[in-house]
Amino acid sequence: MISLQSTFVVALSGTALLSLSMGQLAKACTGGALTAADGSVVVGRTLEFGKPLDSQIAVWPAGSKFVGSSNRGQGLSYRSRHGFVGATVAQYSDMILDGLNEKGLNVGLFYFPGFAQYTTDAKARPARTLAPAQLGTWLLANFATVEEVRAGLNNVDVTAQVISLLGEVPDVHFKVQDASGKSIVIEPREGRLLVHDNPSRVLTNSPTFPWHITNLTNYLTTSSAYPAPLTLGAPGAGQTKLTPFGMGAGGFGLPGDFSPPSRFVRMVFLTHNAKQTPNSRAAVSSLFHILNNFDIPLGAAQPPAGTAESNPDFTTWTSVSNLRDLTFNWKTFGDQQVKTLSLRQALDAANGQLKLLPMGPQQPDAVSPTLEVRVN
Repeated sequence: MISLQSTFVVALSGTALLSLSMGQLAKACTGGALTAADGSVVVGRTLEFGKPLDSQIAVWPAGSKFVGSSNRGQGLSYRSRHGFVGATVAQYSDMILDGLNEKGLNVGLFYFPGFAQYTTDAKARPARTLAPAQLGTWLLANFATVEEVRAGLNNVDVTAQVISLLGEVPDVHFKVQDASGKSIVIEPREGRLLVHDNPSRVLTNSPTFPWHITNLTNYLTTSSAYPAPLTLGAPGAGQTKLTPFGMGAGGFGLPGDFSPPSRFVRMVFLTHNAKQTPNSRAAVSSLFHILNNFDIPLGAAQPPAGTAESNPDFTTWTSVSNLRDLTFNWKTFGDQQVKTLSLRQALDAANGQLKLLPMGPQQPDAVSPTLEVRVN
């Protein structure tokens, strides 16, 4: 892993989130977490989309001002209590898809098609209103722990607001993780923000989180151990002994497709069977290896025929947050070298102002650089 020491680029804070053209949000994201032997927690995810979102890394210092949007005028206005860093959608730095704050809180936004049911405008408090994609930024800016988030959600309303150039409301839900290891899922259902405890520390997409947990019951017998040999036939009548085919028999029966239920099951299996690492740095590396299993190659997940979507999903970037050392780590489709950003160093360099960093090439025609080895 390398330390990113690039010069920061100053950018203006923008709040025109709802004019963003982005197609469908992050359609096939997969997230999970690991805990090292020393108690440190790392959390990571992939981001898939039918076209590149041109994400940047935004560094938001404590005291930054934000203004939420509303269908009835200005929404929630607030200043951040905590500094944070995260991956944006293009230049829209007030929309964080995945981020880490200086208290060790991670928040990830995941697509939730067909199941998001936001607060109606009639029931929402205008001065407490945010657009769906602005909720993650508000959480990172104001809370240190999962329990603080749980208590604070009553102070905000999330309403269905159309992204004008998209022409629809993005359906999203959120995974929140703190440095203690606790995790929750926030889902807009029946006009409220429902909070689910998340002992699995995994999230994908639709359907609802409780459904995914119930679905795990179908895999109770799935094991990382090799299946035991089986003897066929009766004694004295001829018998045949069946044994596993070489390596890789552990995990037999896991679903292998890219659907949200299948990815949820695989991520739970892989994170809960991962060999525990000694410390957070090793856990970051281990989680990147696990997330490689959810990297969707371009062309492997095609949109349904006859739909408006014409581009296949592919993994545009993968990120892992170290909640103890406060580092944000990532790689992109066009640069598979993992980059590491120290949140503390970034906030010091920001000097009280929003800073933006390039995240790396995310176009489907980008080719990851290679290092040629020469023999003298």
